[in-house]
Amino acid sequence: MHARANAQSRRSSGLAALALTCVALAAMLVLAASAEAGVRDYRIGVVSGISPSPGDLAAMQRNRARSARVNFSWDFIEVRRRIGPSCATAIYDFSSYDAVVSNAGQRGISIMPTLIDSPRYAAANGARYPAPGTAGFQDFQCFVRAVVGRYGRGGTFPARNITDWQVWNETNLELYSPNRQISPAKYGQLVKATSASIRSKDRRATIILAGLPEEVKDGMNSNVFLRRLYRVNGIRSKFSAVALHPYAVGAPGVKGALTRLRETLRRVGDRGRPVWITEVGWATGGSPKGYFLITSEKSQADRLSSTFRMLRRNRDRFKIGTVQWFRHRDTASYAEQRKFWFEFAGLYRKNGTAKPSCARFRRVTGAAGGCQRIAATTSSTSASSPGLRSLLDAEQRTQAQLVPSLPE
Repeated sequence: MHARANAQSRRSSGLAALALTCVALAAMLVLAASAEAGVRDYRIGVVSGISPSPGDLAAMQRNRARSARVNFSWDFIEVRRRIGPSCATAIYDFSSYDAVVSNAGQRGISIMPTLIDSPRYAAANGARYPAPGTAGFQDFQCFVRAVVGRYGRGGTFPARNITDWQVWNETNLELYSPNRQISPAKYGQLVKATSASIRSKDRRATIILAGLPEEVKDGMNSNVFLRRLYRVNGIRSKFSAVALHPYAVGAPGVKGALTRLRETLRRVGDRGRPVWITEVGWATGGSPKGYFLITSEKSQADRLSSTFRMLRRNRDRFKIGTVQWFRHRDTASYAEQRKFWFEFAGLYRKNGTAKPSCARFRRVTGAAGGCQRIAATTSSTSASSPGLRSLLDAEQRTQAQLVPSLPE
């Protein structure tokens, strides 16, 4: 009798243990699925640039933008570089970004930092990432760990956590490359090191490659760049999604760029990799004259509508995750004699009034009502940091080098 009871007890204990194991396994699968869903989740957002104001974030919330891409400037945040080998000796000032992260979190907007902007000691121009093997390269990793340790999951800053991180910008252009030498291999080293730094603080972080324009002068075709990047040993496990900047005359060119990108991913054996579009847009003014990205306000609105309609229809085919319109608002020129197109690509004019594209954006996101006026742009926030000035100068020279992506 006792033996039978003991056997039944052992059987019950075994079943209970099996049940607990199944529950734990199911929880792990749900967790993995939710993380994957985050990468593949179709979200519409805007490129804010450097530091959106509370008014800008309020407008994004009203317009139902779910994400905002913001440059997190290494040069601006780092007050003193490390002394000796220890990262603990570096000093960082996060106060400007604390306000942005806190305000965005309260409004349900996910901030996606682009980790960028070298101090002068690390690169001659702030747009260029530090070369692997240099002290500046290691300083950048200290910066990355500090930023993710503050704002990432489980970070020290008491606000909605940042989960998505982009490693630099447009690294298939000379102006964003060390010594103006484009190198998928060197960028691969940057991605591997930065991925390790990010995941040392948040192992579930979403890591996005630099957004690449497809065709450029003085650069490398994005598909050629990616094919060579995939040759870097161990690179596939170090990022979550590739990023594209499909600048084109209209929606057919955007679709063509995505088609060619998916073919590239098929050729390198990575068919399932999600694609994020971290810049797409058109401007309503600026220079150079006759540039393919400059159009009328009505045409900007029409192109926005047709592009987002195409993306929604093809999001499964192209495995599209987040899409960010470039950009939220027109900005003040750093130098008034230079009025480049990207300063006029916003949904709002510099005086804060909405362009027709703002209403179209709201239609895309499902926001009710019309666009409200926002505060006027009075000065460029770029002027507050020498590193950001050099980055802006690089952008101004770069944007004239873009070549329109062609239809399929």
